[in-house]
Amino acid sequence: MALSRLQRITLILFVTVVANWVVAWLTGYSLIGGDLITFFLIVFLLLLVVSLLWGLLGKWFSKN
Repeated sequence: MALSRLQRITLILFVTVVANWVVAWLTGYSLIGGDLITFFLIVFLLLLVVSLLWGLLGKWFSKN
């Protein structure tokens, strides 16, 4: 199954946030600044909600 553009962007943001967290935990130094990682996290969460709602609403509308 191929990922849509929105899902790929969400996945990239998620991997970036997790990788930054792992590097910060291992080394004590964050590669990406706190403000930028907070922005990425907020954008990731918003895109996740949009993609979940998009799928649920699409299934709901296709039934009606």
